Amino acid sequence: MELEYSNKNSKRSKLYIGAGLVIALVVAGIVYVAVQNSNLGGSPQVEMRAVVVAARDIPSRKPIEEGDLLVRTVPADPTNESAFSRIDDVLGRVSAVPVTTGQLLTRTMLASASSGQTYSILEPGATFDPTGPDLRAVSVVVSDDNAVGGTLVPGQRVDLVVTMPINPDFGASPSASPSASASPASVVLGGPSTKVTLQMLTILSRNGSIYILRADLATAEKIAELTAAGGQFTFVLRPDEDSRTATTVGSTFDMLFAEFGFPVPRPVNFPSPAPSPSP
Repeated sequence: MELEYSNKNSKRSKLYIGAGLVIALVVAGIVYVAVQNSNLGGSPQVEMRAVVVAARDIPSRKPIEEGDLLVRTVPADPTNESAFSRIDDVLGRVSAVPVTTGQLLTRTMLASASSGQTYSILEPGATFDPTGPDLRAVSVVVSDDNAVGGTLVPGQRVDLVVTMPINPDFGASPSASPSASASPASVVLGGPSTKVTLQMLTILSRNGSIYILRADLATAEKIAELTAAGGQFTFVLRPDEDSRTATTVGSTFDMLFAEFGFPVPRPVNFPSPAPSPSP
């Protein structure tokens, strides 16, 4: 007897394969639609921001020119919130610190609050603190020979030495003044008195012998009074690393006389000329 071949299994396999392809196509279509919808509205677009950056290296204390700057568009984030967005807002301002090529320009990097001004009362990078000292800018006149030979520049810190003319009889009644018969040792002579008065003053700007200093309001009052009283000012430069407050006793000529033993000129008795003979 001959066996008859059956293709039922073959048909069933083809049916399974066809059903699998249909399911795969349906799944692929669902995934494609989901991806398209996600790209269209699923995620927000990145916010961009225009910022001013240095087109070349800008040294400290240099008025900023148009060729020093350019505008770039970058993703907005907290690191560039304080950057300038317009070149016009920076032109003419003075840099407080060196700025490297490509670096963002922010207000804390400028030495002036307005165009053309060459200094800022606040330290570079500092912000106004309403609970802090009442900082001010005050000017003093110091000749080059009393200002380290005129070599001082903005940003340096100096101590202010003041020489005052002292009159010990000022305000005293005539009866209280030393009499001519008083012992020389008890007589107090007037003369200059020198003392370092203010320390760690920062030079903000300079125009010849006129120096603009950073000081609090009380210190500015003292400088004004010393000037009105006829004080002569001398600047002494201190190292950048030295933030100590020095203590000195000052100096007067009698102190120098005692310390160095200056000789005192004495009157010379010249012989009287002989009388001429009478005719």
